[in-house]
Amino acid sequence: MNHWIAGTGLFFIAIAAAHGQEASVAEKPLRPAYYTCVKAAHGVTLALNDCIGSEHNFQDKRLNSAYQHLRTSLNSDQRTALRDEERAWIAQRDKACAPDEDGGTASLLDANQCQLDQTAARAAVLEGRIR
Repeated sequence: MNHWIAGTGLFFIAIAAAHGQEASVAEKPLRPAYYTCVKAAHGVTLALNDCIGSEHNFQDKRLNSAYQHLRTSLNSDQRTALRDEERAWIAQRDKACAPDEDGGTASLLDANQCQLDQTAARAAVLEGRIR
């Protein structure tokens, strides 16, 4: 129960921090529409998950586009290394974002947010490597 309360509290603290006016683009990699959606969700889990899902779809497309673009600029060995790096990142993300089996709905919400945050961060990393 305490984990759920802590996880939910951290989720909302993260959302509130993301609304900060001084946040740079690097600190706020998600689209403004996502933050508007979260605010309009008024803490309703289903609505929050819809916001997360919509933004995740966008960020995943962004990541895949950057990955494909980056691949075209690499030689064969570098493409293999990038593929292996991406596979390792996916495994790390899945492990880091696995929901707590005893955490209930809040744990699933935290896991979905984690996947979204890590996907957006990875897209930014890959975009930064495009020549």
